[in-house]
Amino acid sequence: MNGILIIDKPKGFTSHDIVNIARKALKTKRVGHIGTLDPNATGVLVLCINKATKLVKYFESHRKTYIATIKLGVKTDTDDLTGKIIEEGNTKGITEELILEALNEFLGKQKQIPPNYSAIKIDGKKLYELARRDIFVPNIKPRDIEIFNISNFELLDQNDGIVFKVEFEVSKGTYIRSIARDIGDKLNCYGTLQDLRRTSIEEFDIKDAITVEDLKAEKYEVKEPFQYLNLQKIVVDPLYKFYIQNGRFLDLDLFPVKTDTIIYSKDNEVLAIYYYDELKTRMRMSVKWC
Repeated sequence: MNGILIIDKPKGFTSHDIVNIARKALKTKRVGHIGTLDPNATGVLVLCINKATKLVKYFESHRKTYIATIKLGVKTDTDDLTGKIIEEGNTKGITEELILEALNEFLGKQKQIPPNYSAIKIDGKKLYELARRDIFVPNIKPRDIEIFNISNFELLDQNDGIVFKVEFEVSKGTYIRSIARDIGDKLNCYGTLQDLRRTSIEEFDIKDAITVEDLKAEKYEVKEPFQYLNLQKIVVDPLYKFYIQNGRFLDLDLFPVKTDTIIYSKDNEVLAIYYYDELKTRMRMSVKWC
């Protein structure tokens, strides 16, 4: 059982809670996950089982898609509605057109300041651990992110503040809570995240997800992980399987391009992933599978 499970994470569970449930259900300790979700968020959480935990690094940079519900007129200490309200603003005069104009300014590459309640480490301590002790780090270093697409805007409420729903496609490291905060600042009225659902991590889509109840009831099929990796692929003769099993370097002339490559046997068995070692100018094993 070496592969992928796509879970539809419910509210109230941490990502690690789901990993623990999977360890019990699958009877293995070797379970990792791709892309942490906050307890209040729902949606796609990808679990890597047994040998597939070696592949987590290849999925971490994947684009993610979220449906966010954002409330204007409120600022909280966590940048979402699980936190304490610390400021309230005036949303009078803010129209749908103004919100859309503001949203469009967030498209593209940019610097983003993470929330105080996040897992980013400062001097070995996670920001949320410090924030829970009322220690708030000033001048948190902005991170490079990219927002690739903003779509499916829907205005939900204009009575109790302003609430709208919108879909974001973003790069690794993007905090949707920070976008909610920043759009409120741009509109001079404050903003916070009300609800969040992740619908995809590139090829991993919510339509293919199972529930936690399915997992506990053993109603699942572990998916073959290499179908989700957009890497160069080559097929080698049986002699190279012996080389790979012994961890040997491989000559460059086997590889069309000097890039991460999945190596298959002629029987369509995955043998390994190799990468280009610039110091040795050879292809070196990154992940052994056979």
